[in-house]
Amino acid sequence: MTTLSYSQQHLLKVLQITPVQLAKVFAVPASAEDSPTSQSMLRDISAEDKLLPLTQDVTAALPDSLQWQIDPAATQSHIRQQQLLTPPLQVLQQAEQKKALWAVLSRYEQI
Repeated sequence: MTTLSYSQQHLLKVLQITPVQLAKVFAVPASAEDSPTSQSMLRDISAEDKLLPLTQDVTAALPDSLQWQIDPAATQSHIRQQQLLTPPLQVLQQAEQKKALWAVLSRYEQI
């Protein structure tokens, strides 16, 4: 499922539209040629993730132009093609990882 920006979420709420998720039967399977860091491994931030204070802080600091996804293979937070890719939330809780994440977001905002 695609991560929606705050403005997209607000518009859906105002229009009283509930986004639907593509049924698995229609999903395109990841090809064997995909690398371990392919899109198939990325995961959107779930509703239960959004209850975590760190997740709320990152979501609030995230520019509308970026989408945030978790990359289980990532060891550091980075931005690639308008996506903020971070390690799993358990790893992101570490102080050094948080500092690196804020540094990445700060550099992005200055550009």
